Amino acid sequence: MQLRRITSLSLTMLLLATAATAAVYPDKPTNVSGKYEGVAKSDQMGEIPLTVEIKDEGGKLTGKIETPQGPAAITSGSYADGKLVLKFDAGGNEGTVTATADGDKISGKWELSGMGGPLELKRAGSGASTPAKSAAPAAGDPVSGEWDCSADAQGTSIPFTLKLKLEGDKVSGTSESTQGALPISKGSFAGGKLSFSLDTPQGSINLTGMVKEGKIAGDFDFAGQMTGKWEGKKK
Repeated sequence: MQLRRITSLSLTMLLLATAATAAVYPDKPTNVSGKYEGVAKSDQMGEIPLTVEIKDEGGKLTGKIETPQGPAAITSGSYADGKLVLKFDAGGNEGTVTATADGDKISGKWELSGMGGPLELKRAGSGASTPAKSAAPAAGDPVSGEWDCSADAQGTSIPFTLKLKLEGDKVSGTSESTQGALPISKGSFAGGKLSFSLDTPQGSINLTGMVKEGKIAGDFDFAGQMTGKWEGKKK
């Protein structure tokens, strides 16, 4: 039973791309000072464009956040080992941002007065200021796009997002969460069946599934240690 709990936890960490992502992609900036542009999203307000100026002094963060509703001062914050936390003052209400920094990108989540959602920023001058929307998949392409997914690890539901691109019968993309991303490998699609792997230092997670009417349903095998079901729905 103890081994099952450990294996389930390992699969959770791998699918959410936390420890494994850090091992494979150590591209963590040592200093996050600079100007960033991007969007915050929420169910109540939709997409909110942001400009964020961060001053990093030995891991202690200050600065400001510019929004269409006005500026918000970053009152305190910290940055260490790729993890970033900000507290900001929005008209007397304290908000928080918890995120990860990867190269010129910051991604995570924000919370303020009972609202919140995902947040994505990119350093100004490093490319497009806001995340580019994926091109619409070609007609007859049932795979390309974003998928909300979950895996059943011995009764525990593990959410993750797939971003996929189909070229011929080859599939590329990433498995993502707010903690990071893992690239997929050995991706293929034929006869309605999608197959790909997530390669980690602890072994490969092999996933297969049948794609039909915007849904995926199939099985996963985590390095021969655990098998189970997973499913996804196209956004």
